[in-house]
Amino acid sequence: MEILPIKFEPYVGETVNTVLRIKNGKKTQETEWYPDKVKAVPKGNAYCIGNGPSRKGFDLTKLKAGQTYGCNALYRDFIPDFIFSVDNNMSMKMVDDEVGLKTVHYAPALQANRKESKGMIHLIPNNPNWISGNVAFWTAGVHGHRNIYLIGYDFREYGKGELNNIYQNTDNYGERNDDKIFDGWLKQFRDMLKMRPYVNYTVVHDNPPEYLNYLQTGTDLGNSRIMSYKEFEETVLASS
Repeated sequence: MEILPIKFEPYVGETVNTVLRIKNGKKTQETEWYPDKVKAVPKGNAYCIGNGPSRKGFDLTKLKAGQTYGCNALYRDFIPDFIFSVDNNMSMKMVDDEVGLKTVHYAPALQANRKESKGMIHLIPNNPNWISGNVAFWTAGVHGHRNIYLIGYDFREYGKGELNNIYQNTDNYGERNDDKIFDGWLKQFRDMLKMRPYVNYTVVHDNPPEYLNYLQTGTDLGNSRIMSYKEFEETVLASS
């Protein structure tokens, strides 16, 4: 399936399916218009924070300029400007911890619609139904950012006994013992490069696995690169 570029248009909201009613064997799908209540305006760079082990040791408080996009349990240690969850258990735990009162919490429509969300969850804009970390850089593009930096994005686990996720073996995470590349996650990022060829994506990584050197598929659009943390701090953060 060919991936086509997305023309940038300011997000104003969308129609979502709400209730499916079945009466006398006939299905009726009810819908509702969800206006954008966040009205995000891009400011500076976008810093998307994954929870992969490659960001261990990096001080997230250095991300002072620009806007931060994080996911899942990141809020335990750092409150980004926008945070994402797609797993229901994680989302409801974040509601219990009132994350949505401290920052903008995005989740899928099914979770945003629930009374249990207490109005603290916003709808992921034009949700591509990706993993939460990838929905973060998706939304940064929806918000209009043109320079997006990915921190803690490994797209893999490194095996039993290794650090595979910053929050492994904690609530809503459990063990992380796989030793494999998550090709589906990686494909989502590669597709994103094609969807927004006018956006520059930089993966910050000190020891990038070989596959990160081949992010472009087909025509090289020139909108992706790898950068060390040293270069990131000395050139990007120092000048922002």
